[in-house]
Amino acid sequence: MSYFVQLRTFVEVYRCRTITKAAANLGLSQPAATAHIQSIESLIGVALFERKARGVEPTAAAHDLALQVSTHLDAVEQKLASVRNRSKAVYGTLNIAGPAEYISHIAGAQFANLLQAGEVNLVVHIGNKERIYQLLTEGTAELAITASTPDPEAFDYQIIDSERLMLVANRFTGTQLQQLPVSAEQLALYPVVSYDSTLPLIRQYFNAVFNQSCQSPIAAICPDIRAIAGIVKAGVGYSVLPDYLCRDGIKSGELIRLGAAGPENVIYLVWRKGALKHPRVSYAKDILMAFANINKYAADTAG
Repeated sequence: MSYFVQLRTFVEVYRCRTITKAAANLGLSQPAATAHIQSIESLIGVALFERKARGVEPTAAAHDLALQVSTHLDAVEQKLASVRNRSKAVYGTLNIAGPAEYISHIAGAQFANLLQAGEVNLVVHIGNKERIYQLLTEGTAELAITASTPDPEAFDYQIIDSERLMLVANRFTGTQLQQLPVSAEQLALYPVVSYDSTLPLIRQYFNAVFNQSCQSPIAAICPDIRAIAGIVKAGVGYSVLPDYLCRDGIKSGELIRLGAAGPENVIYLVWRKGALKHPRVSYAKDILMAFANINKYAADTAG
């Protein structure tokens, strides 16, 4: 007897930690999903989940079984989805999440290729890291773009791009700083504009380039990196930005690049484990990856 369907239900329950949501994802009734789990438990002779007030908790046997079968089931589902994609048109709405700045400057071209290649409509969700992963976990978004490393236990992913961090200042501040060796101590005399109070990107750049923390007074906090670039251009202090957001400003002279090239961040295309069994999601992932890595330019610009 084949237990493929029952194992697929087990893996979905294992990932969702709730039979109700797993059943909905698979198009099953809750009693049917429960019966699938009981069938596997009877087969192996041990309990797979402990029932809790909210959801279920995997046992040690469940962790072991998931490790043994989940990747194989995912591979079979992906192969089936690939065959379906080639045999018929793919229709429907795809929900994709990502940071506003990357989507507005880079991913728009990738999305255009996806829309032109088939009958898929897009709904784009904007958010920070926490919001992006929340949308994926809830199932609101099928795909996401993010610069944060995904949890490999919950998500599958591929590298779609990369970004180089650059230290930039407005024209007046930049001209002053260009006359001196750029250091963390020197920058501490100037105000910084940041995404939030933890100084993301800025902290990463300082650690990598100066091996020190940033001690600059925070002039402004703005949770939109595009707006940070505008604030700095307008004459307020300095900041650290991804290369794609400041290259035009550097070329026009509105921004002055300072210091050494910063670290490179990898950009990921991410999806929940098992999501590629849906032909629409598998199709969209393949198209987006086919047009990946468009944010590349000459090494002398990056370094």
